[in-house]
Amino acid sequence: MTLGTVIPRTLLTWIGIAVLSGMGAVFAWNWTAASANWVEHTLVAQRQFSMLLSSAQDLELGQRGYLLTNDTVYLEPYERAKSSIDKIYSDLAVLVEDNDEQVATLKRIRPLIDQRITIIEDSLAHMRAGRTDEALAVPKSGAGKAVMDQLRSEIETAQNKEISLYNVRQDAFDRQKFWLLAALLSTLIASAGLALLSLIREKERIASLEQSSKTLALVNRSLERRVTERTEELAIERDRAEAEKERAEGLLRDVTHRIGNTLALVVGFLNLHIRHASDPMSIKTLTGARSRVHAIASAQRRINVTNDLDLVRIDSLVESVIGDLAATMNDDNIEIKVDIPPLLAAAQVATSLCVLTQEFVMNSTKHAYREGDKGLITVQLAKADKGSVLKITDDGRGMADDDDDGDGEEADEKDGREGLGAQIAKLLSRQFNGEISYQSVTSDAERPGTQVIVTLPDLKLTVAADEPHVDLEKAS
Repeated sequence: MTLGTVIPRTLLTWIGIAVLSGMGAVFAWNWTAASANWVEHTLVAQRQFSMLLSSAQDLELGQRGYLLTNDTVYLEPYERAKSSIDKIYSDLAVLVEDNDEQVATLKRIRPLIDQRITIIEDSLAHMRAGRTDEALAVPKSGAGKAVMDQLRSEIETAQNKEISLYNVRQDAFDRQKFWLLAALLSTLIASAGLALLSLIREKERIASLEQSSKTLALVNRSLERRVTERTEELAIERDRAEAEKERAEGLLRDVTHRIGNTLALVVGFLNLHIRHASDPMSIKTLTGARSRVHAIASAQRRINVTNDLDLVRIDSLVESVIGDLAATMNDDNIEIKVDIPPLLAAAQVATSLCVLTQEFVMNSTKHAYREGDKGLITVQLAKADKGSVLKITDDGRGMADDDDDGDGEEADEKDGREGLGAQIAKLLSRQFNGEISYQSVTSDAERPGTQVIVTLPDLKLTVAADEPHVDLEKAS
């Protein structure tokens, strides 16, 4: 059993003692007050009996003065006593109504008072009538004295009983005062003990709070130390991650640079073959191959990788590749417009999408317009409910029956053979599970225009946020 469990039990004990002592003090106070009231009641009764006896004596005093002097002035004590006796008697009847013996005594006193008044009135009547001898004979007869002696005896008996009651009640009052003092003292002792115990409890609580504060301070310092250590570890890990990222970016730049150099070398070899070739068909074939390799090199060189090194800005990439194509065409009559919102695509499919787009743009530049015609080719790429949609629209002569796809190979409809460009476009679109369709733009007979719609269900595009990216071309 610890001090923490002992103190609450002791505290409850002292609280119980204090409550009981307080209740005892209240009870003792009420008891003592009741005893004091009874003592006072007895004293009042004694005083009333004394007043009753005094009034009876005043009756005789007034009678004697008047009989001796025949002067009515001496009847004043008699008249005053006679008028006050009834009130004194009524007050006594109320005071002793709880005491049967005193009630019986009062009942014996009343006839004696009335009898004594009757005797006195008889003598006074003789005196007023001038019969002095007869008036004096009444007191001398001794009848009045006998009644008065009996009355005095009854009143003294009642007074003695009140004195006895007073003594008993005074003793009870003294005892109750003792118990009241004892209860008050017990209450004070219990209150003092309770206060002392509360003080001990408060000191213990303060000590516990101080100990808790010290423990909390130690834990806080420990946590701060751990947070500092963890922050340093995270800083080291962050620096390490940044270093790894920089290394990965450097490696990616190096790979891109090497691929670009390799493709540039291939383009150089194709240029050599074109310069040494004499057959027009071979020159067209080599020129088409060079354009496609150049598109791949252009896309690879211009890939801008975002911070996660997995996505590229496909809008700027397609615009750059088509811009390179327009520069190699050296034809101011044909305007190529790229209308693609900021989108992100996977880096591994970006080159294929650029080559696919270039195939359709090249096809439009070669077949949609006659030599010297002016026109506008629009490239659009957007997200769809399922995947993406690529649209290449021109305002040229429409879907003319032209068997040459511009790659130096003629399409033979009789044996179902397609041109090389169409085959490449189909192969690239299949990479995205795509389908190719054609439709006229207007009803103009001369220049209805053509729109190529390529649905690409497996091409997932993401709206680009305003975030920094790695420009591999500039970095290399």
